[in-house]
Amino acid sequence: MLTIVLVDPKIPPNTGNVARLCAATNTRLHLVGELGFTLDDKHLKRAGLDYWPYVNWEVFPDTESYFASLDPKSLALFTTKSEIAYTQVNYTPNHSLVFGSETLGLSETLRQQYSDQCVTLPMINPNIRSLNLATTVGIGLYEAIRQIA
Repeated sequence: MLTIVLVDPKIPPNTGNVARLCAATNTRLHLVGELGFTLDDKHLKRAGLDYWPYVNWEVFPDTESYFASLDPKSLALFTTKSEIAYTQVNYTPNHSLVFGSETLGLSETLRQQYSDQCVTLPMINPNIRSLNLATTVGIGLYEAIRQIA
């Protein structure tokens, strides 16, 4: 089963939208590190609507131990600080697609530790720093699903 990993997510509606996407695709959702909201946040629930019971999700407060438990070969870390397109990954059913916080992205530590697994979504307009987190997750997840199907 594919897993979406949100590291230090800060904006409840983004996480709610990602949860809804995970429910629709039977994809696991892991919330890792420091959350910028409480899990009973009304914005989180509203964005996920009544789909939360259908989300296979877990919270992992310790980022370091979470990543230590994973197989690095099954990771795709999405960042604007990579030259490798997300479409160049050969996704497998056990892949974890990793996304950083909306404000800071993935830490330099994670990007260095897993530099061979860092990928990006190309953006044509150089004036745009990044895409919305939920949009990026949707693009990356559906590419993985397309390859696996």
